[in-house]
Amino acid sequence: MTIRTAKAAPTRRATSGFSNPAFARIGELAQLHAGLVFPPNRQPSAEAGMRRAMSALRIGEPDALLRAFQTPGDARDAVLAELTVGESYFFRDEAQLELLTSDIIPARLESHGASRPLRIWSAGSASGEEAYTLAIMLREQKWPHPARILGTDIALPRLAAARRGRYTRWALRGVSSERIARWFAHDSAQYDLDPSVRKMVEFRPLNLVADDYATPERGAGGFDLVLCRNVMIYFELEMVAHIARGLLDSLAPDGWLVLGASDPMLVHLVPCEAVMTESGVAYRRPGRTHPTVLTVPARALHAVAHEPVLHVLPAVLVDRTPSLSSELALRLASPVLAQDASPLADAIAPSSHGELLPPRADEESEHARAAYAIADYPAAEAMAIAALAKAPVEDVALALWIVAIRSVANQGRLNEAGELCARSLELHPLSAELQYLHATLLTEAGWFSDAAAASRRAIYLDRAFVMAHLLLGDVLARTGDPAAARIAFANVLHLLANTEADAAAAAADGVPVARLRQVAELRLRTLAAGWRHE
Repeated sequence: MTIRTAKAAPTRRATSGFSNPAFARIGELAQLHAGLVFPPNRQPSAEAGMRRAMSALRIGEPDALLRAFQTPGDARDAVLAELTVGESYFFRDEAQLELLTSDIIPARLESHGASRPLRIWSAGSASGEEAYTLAIMLREQKWPHPARILGTDIALPRLAAARRGRYTRWALRGVSSERIARWFAHDSAQYDLDPSVRKMVEFRPLNLVADDYATPERGAGGFDLVLCRNVMIYFELEMVAHIARGLLDSLAPDGWLVLGASDPMLVHLVPCEAVMTESGVAYRRPGRTHPTVLTVPARALHAVAHEPVLHVLPAVLVDRTPSLSSELALRLASPVLAQDASPLADAIAPSSHGELLPPRADEESEHARAAYAIADYPAAEAMAIAALAKAPVEDVALALWIVAIRSVANQGRLNEAGELCARSLELHPLSAELQYLHATLLTEAGWFSDAAAASRRAIYLDRAFVMAHLLLGDVLARTGDPAAARIAFANVLHLLANTEADAAAAAADGVPVARLRQVAELRLRTLAAGWRHE
């Protein structure tokens, strides 16, 4: 296997966590050849992987491993296999996979018919679990058209295991016994995949850092669907952008790229169309001639162009509780400061998630901001709506939507605030703060499952969004999931651990970090005492 050196791969010395300079040098070379990075917290596990490779290769000294690694061949392949997490399992993140087979793939068929086989690429396929899962799902749905699935990985040992199609019970964890019996033959501790499924998938060695993997001669072009899940987390952002461009270029004109929940967002790295789904974000090539059309409900899937244009959308009601009192206002003050605050946030705080309006906002926008700051909500609402009607640039429009939603909510008109929030999300689905506002309004309406989902979307878009973690914890506590609520509150404390006590967290209306810590600690204590919000 030949591993090309990526032109875009920067080299940085990484020595602090390695016990031997030879291991540190291997880490540098792994970054050069495969784009892998090893910050100090990952260096001990990287060294453990190198030592496992030494044992498998019967190499006794780190210096000998370094010499072997410098030449392409079995030693380099073995080390790279250990340095990348190749462990996966069947039907991982099944909700995301079901979206693919129930909506994205059928949409492709509707657009193009069966004129050519469906082409799917599982990039970073490990031992084949993901690629074979897709094949099984197509078989279960009795997919009536030809399908070709390609699985690629940098590690030759994993590809050999994928071709064998033999797995342990651990790779099938969470899979129903009925499904296992249908698709696997059980032999002692091993499970052999049905040959008819294996025939649907081809495996090839491929290094995502290489420059030419999207060329037709490599068989990696014109794909209807590319999955590269939980792979980008191992690369620096420069390399993520480099790989993302190649993956997007490998798509057919109306193809889809799907990443994992842990992977970086691409919208600020490369030109692309991002589509927010209930299972995460999917991507398409920019400048396509056909619009994005899927059969899933609008609440579940929202598309945003690379350069969104503001336009008026029909109101979509998100508050579905007819009895919700219009007298219940979402007050300016942060709920965690109220003396009688319930464990669930009962307000939408003004945003400090950056400036409420950017410096280039026009005069009307500044007036709306000023009115909002002095709690003149009717005036702020009127000014924001009037300014939005003039179709301002995207960042100004987003800030105006937030002013309008908060102003309407703070007047107690929660139904209207919900409608505005839904409309703004159609235009700005990748705004973490809008997702957070949506979650808060859904919470007030009593739709706690939907509120939890919206909170998670906000966190997905901004993992350091403290208020979204706090709201998620409160919602989970209400729904009787104290274990998950504890994790959410612990995340709040973790995110605030290295922040100055008198600093203000984003979207917390200037509430000092020290107070937010106290709130999270109080929530954890009450959960430990067996509290559940009714």
